Amino acid sequence: MELTGTESQIVRQLRRDRIANWRALAEQLECSTKTVQRALAKVGYFSSINCNATFVTLEDVPRFDQHGLWTYETVHFSKHGNLPQTLRQIVEQAPAGCTVEELEQLVGTRVHNHVSRLLREGKLSRFLQGRKVVYLAAGLRRQEAQQQVRCQAEPDQAPAVHDMDLPPGLDAVTVIRVLVRLLDAPQASVASIARWLQAHNVAVRADQIRQILHFYGLKKTTR
Repeated sequence: MELTGTESQIVRQLRRDRIANWRALAEQLECSTKTVQRALAKVGYFSSINCNATFVTLEDVPRFDQHGLWTYETVHFSKHGNLPQTLRQIVEQAPAGCTVEELEQLVGTRVHNHVSRLLREGKLSRFLQGRKVVYLAAGLRRQEAQQQVRCQAEPDQAPAVHDMDLPPGLDAVTVIRVLVRLLDAPQASVASIARWLQAHNVAVRADQIRQILHFYGLKKTTR
C-alpha cells in the first residue's frame, strides 16, 4: 500500500529509533496520532504488551525469543498479540505451566487480573502446588502433562493435598469451595452455582462443576 510523504517520514523515523511512543512520535513529526496509526497500519507494527501499550515498533524490527517476546530496554513486545493473548500462549507452551511471578518476569508487567479473567473465560486452568498457584493450559491432556512435569521438577513442593484425588486442572481450594456451595444450595442449578462462585472470586465454570460432580460420583438435586 502506497504511503504519503508524511507517512513515509513516520516509518523512516520509527525505523531509526526502533521503538517510539505513539504521541511522542506524532509530536516529533508534527502530525496527529491518527496519521501515525494510519501509516503503521499500512506497513505492519507491534504495540508493547507493557507500558499500557503506548510504544510501537515496526513489524520487521523485533527478533523474538523462544517465548515469542522481544524486549528493547524495558519495553516488551509479543508476536502473539496483546497481553492476554500472550499470557495464554506462554502458559500453553510452557512444559510445566507458569506461576504469576514467572509470567511477570517474562512480560515485565503485572498479570494477576489478566490470568484471572482467562480462568473465568475457560482459556486457562490452574492447580495449587504447596502455597503457590500454577497456571496451566485449558486442554485436559496438556494440563495433565504440565502438572506432571511441574511436580517432577519440584518434588519438594508437591501439591499440599497430593494424596487427595482431584479432578484434572482443578486445585483443592476451588474444589472445596464448589463442594461447600453445593451443600449450601443443593437445589440450585449448576449454572447458578457457577455464577455465585464467580461473584465471590472463585474462577470456576459450570462445566468444571459438572466435572467435579462426575469425578466424585455425585448427583445434583434440582427443583
